[in-house]
Formats: sequence, C-alpha cells, structure tokens
Amino acid sequence: MTQQSTVDAYLDTHPDTKAVIEKVLLNAPDVTGDELIDKHLAPMMDGIFELITEQIAPQNLSVQQAELYIKELSVFARYNAQFLRRAAASVEGACFELAHEFRRNHLEEGGERGHIPAHYTLYSGALLADLGLRVNGHVPAPETLTLLTLHDLLVEGSSASTICGGYYATEGVAINETVLLRSITDRYGELTVGAPSAQLPALDYYYQLHLDEEHEAAAGDGLSVEAAHIEGIATFIRNRDLYHLDLPQILDGFLQILEGMARWWGELTVRAHSLP
Repeated sequence: MTQQSTVDAYLDTHPDTKAVIEKVLLNAPDVTGDELIDKHLAPMMDGIFELITEQIAPQNLSVQQAELYIKELSVFARYNAQFLRRAAASVEGACFELAHEFRRNHLEEGGERGHIPAHYTLYSGALLADLGLRVNGHVPAPETLTLLTLHDLLVEGSSASTICGGYYATEGVAINETVLLRSITDRYGELTVGAPSAQLPALDYYYQLHLDEEHEAAAGDGLSVEAAHIEGIATFIRNRDLYHLDLPQILDGFLQILEGMARWWGELTVRAHSLP
C-alpha cells in the first residue's frame, strides 16, 4: 500500500485549502493572488515543514544521521545557481520581469563579482572550516537525484507559469528549510566539536546571511535574503494578470516541486533511520 504523501495529509486536514486548490486546477478559481498566497500556499508550506521537522527530530540525531542530512542538503545548494540561470533563460520570452528576478537570485546564489561569494562556496567552506566536514564531491542518494531531476525538468520547460509556481515552492520553503538545516548542523556540531553553529564563526555567518534581516546582504526593506527571494517570486503570483501568467499552471508547478521536496525529506528520514 502506498503511503499518503505529506502534502495530501496536510490537505485532508485543511479542507478549505484543498477546495481552493482543486478549483484552481479545474480552471475555476475564485481566489485572488494575495488570498492564494497568504491564506493557503504560505500556511501550507509552513504546516508541511512543521510535520517534516517533527519527523526528523534534529535534537535526537546521531552523528551519522546528521551528517547524512547535511551532505544531501548540500547537493541542491551546489546546483541552485545553475537552475536559476536556466529558469531565467526559459521564461525571458514570455515574462522578462520574471527572468530578471531569476537572474537577480542567480547572481546572489552564484556569487556576483565584487560582492558576496557564491553561497555554496560559503557553505561548503564553513562546514570544512568549523566542523572538518567536507561535502564537496559528495555523490547524492537516489532520492536527492530525483529531486534534482524534477528541478531540471522544471527549468527546461516551456511554461513561464509552471516555472514560476515551481520556484515559489522552492523559495517558499527556504526559510523553514534553512532553520531546520541549522538545527541539524547544531546537533552535529554539539556531538563533534562541542559547539552549535552560533559559536562557529563561518557557519554562523552563513546562516545569518540567509536569515538575518539586518545582514549586509539583506534586501534593505526589512526582508532577509531568503524572505526577499520568497516575496520576489510571490509578486508574480499576486499579480498574475499583469504578467499574463496562468494560475492553474502556476499551481501545477508549485505542487510538482512541493510534493517532490516533501517526498525527498520523507525518504531521507527513512534512510537516516537505517543508520546507527
């Protein structure tokens, strides 16, 4: 018997959101972009990550389990800048403004000359400097390859709306995912070097870079780097008519990636439980 997905489990306990999503997918939406984001999609991503965090229980992980999560999560960071660049190229003919947003994010993630280096370089270097943990060259598990494939197919697609929705899911979980990753890293640090990430300078800088609204890299309008990325993509859903984007395709892309990420976390958890 196939186990129910985390997304379906959430929707079964939130019938209003389930009804809205089904109406949109049937091309009969009765919701504004603001309502869809603020009342349904954003709370949905938060609720799903609460379930994921409970399942992982970072405070109870062994060294081997924490290392598994850290290494597998590093893989998407390795390729995200490439995905953003390709997404920009795919949508520029249909929505140049969306392409501009992807390129802006690509420069932040990939490292803009004269500014902060590539985020993956910062992260992998911080793990090596503070924890002696090398993630460079890590060969991903099959479930991580599946997630990468879903993103690869997304960014090469011909629908700007689908790509927009998929990247709203990717960016929309980024704060929750970074907070969870920091908790996992804290556990690994406490077990190996006797210190959480807040006491490890390179890792603390990396996490503050993404989460701190006052960081030098923050957007400057009260938003952290990750929050600015989320709202940057959300703007196109909130104003879909202005940008000539199709809501059913937006939601389809959103669900493709959200389901993929939720399943990825679930399969990583199963793999982690097999370790001592």
